[in-house]
Order: sequence, then structure tokens, then C-alpha cells
Amino acid sequence: MAIRRSAEHTRVLRQKVVSSAKLRGMSSADIVLFLAEQGITNPRTKDPYSANTINKDLRELEQRWKDEMLVDISDHRARVFAELGEVKAAAWKAGKFAIILRAMDQEVNLLGLNELDRLAVEINLANIFKGLPPEIASQLKKMLSSKVAERKRLVGRRNVIEMTG
Repeated sequence: MAIRRSAEHTRVLRQKVVSSAKLRGMSSADIVLFLAEQGITNPRTKDPYSANTINKDLRELEQRWKDEMLVDISDHRARVFAELGEVKAAAWKAGKFAIILRAMDQEVNLLGLNELDRLAVEINLANIFKGLPPEIASQLKKMLSSKVAERKRLVGRRNVIEMTG
């Protein structure tokens, strides 16, 4: 039993390094060399791990990543929200106000807090358009749509659209 547990432990540790290397952009060939350079070798043979072993690890890791991705999105949001809380706490201690503001902005996006603002704007616009003659409302909608598209191209995707003249 001890040998089996030891082999499993070795595999888990190797896959942790393989995962980290892959997520940093290394190819499987690069990972084989990286492991050898780090002295991470097959404990039975003392030889570097083969490309076949690393590719098998990568297939297993990719499947695990896909399975984890399919976990309920609310679980992911809860974890990210908790991590943002940790980032903010550390930033407060360090006096890093820019980091605090970025974390707050990410929380707003994660929780969809700006969606209520956007929805209110859409409802108000719908009410305004309802009171106008159809041809004028149609022209205004086209102009607004073009402005929104232009703004998204310039600034990137935003949940709140600034309405400036």
C-alpha cells in the first residue's frame, strides 16, 4: 500500500508542476525539459519523465479543467467574490487604493450591480420612444445604437453607457 500511495503522491505533485507550466504557456516538450532542469524525475528509474507521460498528464489535466468549468456558475462566482475580498483586505492593509478600486469594480461586474442602472435607462428610453411618432423613434434608436456600438469599440464592453452630448 505504501508504494501505491507514494506513486500517487508523486503523480499529484508532478501534475501540479505540469499544470502550472502549461498555464504559463509551455509546450509539452518545454515541460519535459523544465521538469528535468528542476530535478523532477521518475523516482523508480531516476530518468527524466517522457513526453508520453507529460502528454498523458496534460490530457488528464485538461479534462479536469473542463469538468471544473462545468461546476455551477454560482460556485465560481462565490469563490471569485471571496478572493476579491481577500485582495481588498490585503490592499487596505498596504494602502493600495488603486487595487481596492479595481477589485470593487470587478465585484460590481461580478454581481451585476450596473445591470440595474442599464435596465433603468432602457426602460426610460422605451417610455420616451413610446410617446414619439414611429419614424422619429426609429431614427433615434438607430442613432443611439450607433453611438453605443462606437462607444463599445472605443472603451471596450461596459455595463453602463455614458450619455453625453
